[in-house]
Amino acid sequence: MKEKLARYKAQFATIPEPLQKQVFIRLGFALVFLLLFILVLCMMFDWLTVVPFIGLMIYSIISAFLLFRRSVVGDYVVIRGRCLESTVTLLRRRTKSILMDADEHMVQVMLKQRLKSIPVGTELEIYVASNTQVYEKDGAKLLHTYLAIHIQTGGIKRDEKSKRAIPETENNRGTHQTQ
Repeated sequence: MKEKLARYKAQFATIPEPLQKQVFIRLGFALVFLLLFILVLCMMFDWLTVVPFIGLMIYSIISAFLLFRRSVVGDYVVIRGRCLESTVTLLRRRTKSILMDADEHMVQVMLKQRLKSIPVGTELEIYVASNTQVYEKDGAKLLHTYLAIHIQTGGIKRDEKSKRAIPETENNRGTHQTQ
């Protein structure tokens, strides 16, 4: 049993960090549903009330396992590119979709996560299942689903007080260089 657990741990260490994060999120949902199951069962003593929590917990565990298995087998494609355009919603200004330049293709990705904003020029990695359907729209490849997204923020300089991104033209504003 310990050998099997050590093998799973070694396999988990080999998969990319964004996919590891998604596996942890799905297992976290399973844990939350387990705790809700116990809490509602103790409060109401009714099995019919807790059936949805059991179902959601089982669904989360299976989803995490399938993502882990897909990641270990390597049944995914990584699309790397630079963000060219970001479309936001009207009310909350959340990013709805992004257009990215991935080598020789333009790829438009409909985002499902609640990302605040993705600045133009940001390097992105999108992990997509190898059997994901890709559509063509206005000369760009259109993706409606993905496994994980990784936004590389290493190249963006941020103001230390406000944590605001500093554009290239604003790097030395307000400072005088002495000779």
